[in-house]
Amino acid sequence: MRYTNLVLTFVFISLATNAQSVVKFPFISNQGANVMNSGSSWQIQSRITPSIDGQTIYNIRYHVDGKSAIIGTTDFYLYRISLLDGSMIWKTEAKMMYQKEFDGPKIFDVSPDGKSFLSFGQTDPNLQTSERYLLIRSTENGGITKVFKPEFSLFHSITADIDYRYPGDEVRLSREESGLAPNWILTIDSAKFIDQGKRILASYKHNMDGPHFYDRRLIVYDTNTGRKLNDFQLTADPNSADWSQPAGFEIAHYQFPYQYLEKRNTILYGNAHGRIHELNDTTMNQNSKISLVEEKPAGPIIYIPQSDSEDIQVKDRQTIRSIAITPDGNTLYCSGGVESGYIQLYAFNLTTKKEIFRSSLFDVGEILAPSSQILVLGSFTPSGKFYIVDTKKGEILFASDDDENYIHPNLFITHPKQKEILALSTGNQIVFLRPQGGTTPW
Repeated sequence: MRYTNLVLTFVFISLATNAQSVVKFPFISNQGANVMNSGSSWQIQSRITPSIDGQTIYNIRYHVDGKSAIIGTTDFYLYRISLLDGSMIWKTEAKMMYQKEFDGPKIFDVSPDGKSFLSFGQTDPNLQTSERYLLIRSTENGGITKVFKPEFSLFHSITADIDYRYPGDEVRLSREESGLAPNWILTIDSAKFIDQGKRILASYKHNMDGPHFYDRRLIVYDTNTGRKLNDFQLTADPNSADWSQPAGFEIAHYQFPYQYLEKRNTILYGNAHGRIHELNDTTMNQNSKISLVEEKPAGPIIYIPQSDSEDIQVKDRQTIRSIAITPDGNTLYCSGGVESGYIQLYAFNLTTKKEIFRSSLFDVGEILAPSSQILVLGSFTPSGKFYIVDTKKGEILFASDDDENYIHPNLFITHPKQKEILALSTGNQIVFLRPQGGTTPW
């Protein structure tokens, strides 16, 4: 990647019909001092070392009270800690089969009422190829309160000659005896509470890595009953699809970013071909009733980010890495790019259907938009940068470095109510980032 001179440049285009204004962000060099407006910049205000038995933090989420957090560690334990001093409130085991060097129980989301959180379990913790499934745990003690059934693949393609639907016990036993892993298993990828916690939106991916990244699903559940309400199989849109490839994708779908747009009761998701689609209940229902993946509707395209890179021949194939929607439902942010190293950040107005800006920010892997004015950005790789941006004033409020201001670019979360960010620094040290002065709402 082009790390020699990282430049963060946003160009805003006014949507007014009678005027056009341009605001540029300051240049930031990847080496040397950061450039920030010292009068409005955020700072690391305090630090704690949580009481988690010296284990490595894998995942962290605020509780909705803003005074405690839930942490998953790489030895497969879950903790709830006080953010006042890092002391342990409770600890519980979440035993899993280690699948990769950096792995652990993930806290997907905390319910709006603060009583529960979404995580995952495994049908056989001693068997690596067993299913990881969605479950709900209590925030009071970490205990499991609801278990969702493991999901099997429904992937079926005639043109790509692939059928991952469960073949029956005879084939299952035959594959086991031959030492082959089952190819009909899905694993939970992520999940979030939607509709004020009444429903859960979850994404699934094929349990086998490598060429199977196209086999992805979105499923909506009723939170109280656990009943499946709707289902969607990822498929390429007809205009960009290559049906000789599974699901029509010529590019592996490493990420499957999605957000629930409460304002319209729809789901926005990004695919490997650089398309952002919008789904409603009707489209999801139609998709789930059709067997062949090449015949399933993908949902209407609302935005196709275009690359500015001279090194990329196909400008509209920016694999979508991450998406975020402002709380007012008006602005969509997304990052898109290719594995060769050119990733851009885009903003799109969901009301006018117009692109607001695109920037040459490299390596954006994580985007959070806690307000209509503040944008929080993390690099795609652990060695990359972390930024807090004011999108109205066009200012960098915070930029990480490799010393006192180091922030892990993949392990941070915004406070549910006030201007505060919880992030992992060096080791197991958790830092609190806030603007200067007193705390204020987002």
